[in-house]
Amino acid sequence: MEPKTTKFKRYQEAARKDVERAFGVLQGRWQIVEQQARAYSVIKIKRIMLCCVILHNIIVEDNGRAITTFEEELIANIVLPTCTWDERCSSQLRMYGELCDRKTHHELCNALIEHV
Repeated sequence: MEPKTTKFKRYQEAARKDVERAFGVLQGRWQIVEQQARAYSVIKIKRIMLCCVILHNIIVEDNGRAITTFEEELIANIVLPTCTWDERCSSQLRMYGELCDRKTHHELCNALIEHV
């Protein structure tokens, strides 16, 4: 393998471990994270995950095991766009098609490798 690819694989493995560990913690605490999310819009998934993370951090902070303090300014000015049902459906179908397309998948992988 090329050095770029090896470096990317190492970074991806570390990130995957962190994400799997975080989802494991959230799944153990809230059942909604265990359910399939394809029926939800991307915005709704973001809101659910943000809510679960904030609640988890509140619980950890309340137990006295917090790593850092909560910074409300980070989420205070977030404006979420609104979409019609048709826009959401067409967007979901487009994204699903892109996920299943091998050419797009390889192009995205190569772009990510170059970025890292």
